[in-house]
Amino acid sequence: MCFYLPNMKSLSLISNMLFAFLLSSCTPQKNKKAYNVFNEGVTLYLNSIDEQGKGEYEKATLLNKQSIDKFLETLKIDSTHPLARGFLAQSYYSDQQYKEAIQMFGEQNKLSGDRAVNYRGMGICKIHLGQIQEGKSDIDMAFSLDTTKEIRDITMEDLIGIGESAFQYVDSNYQHSGPLKDNGYKKFAIEVLILAYEYDTTRKDIALKISDFAKMSGDMETVSKYKVFIN
Repeated sequence: MCFYLPNMKSLSLISNMLFAFLLSSCTPQKNKKAYNVFNEGVTLYLNSIDEQGKGEYEKATLLNKQSIDKFLETLKIDSTHPLARGFLAQSYYSDQQYKEAIQMFGEQNKLSGDRAVNYRGMGICKIHLGQIQEGKSDIDMAFSLDTTKEIRDITMEDLIGIGESAFQYVDSNYQHSGPLKDNGYKKFAIEVLILAYEYDTTRKDIALKISDFAKMSGDMETVSKYKVFIN
């Protein structure tokens, strides 16, 4: 179960990065049928992003699920397709199938070489699954491969969104069957926000949020630690 849907900047950046790679490396001559099916999947995936941006979440979900089917079909036709796994990973991520997404991100890296977009995707997925340190390692790798401000900014937005949503699950009395059940959500939320703050210590708003959440959780040690960064 997810805490936080992918944000629009994140999805748009990922699509642009993969699409640029598509233009430079995907050739229809190798397997025309696989090429055509893959392009159908890309169109469905990008349309799902557009619908999400319009607030049409049910339509976006349906289009994204259809894109998953197309990418899987592509791989059945051509198991060596250079991009299908990367797009399939993104579609799995949008569908909150995080374990499946991690596997496809990893396979895409093996196929095309280490790419920041894949490490970033693996990192965010692992954090959704409660694996914060493992996720951080992947995100760190992504930042070493792509040093632009853009990838850091969208990752920060994702981390803040995950942390805020996780804390809200506690307030809504949501009961989770996994390792983050009950008050584990509060600790998880704070740890994710701390990770976000470590990536940008100029963000006083994050320090304030950490302090506020810690106070509501009765963690006065964390309140004291981060309160000094607010002023």
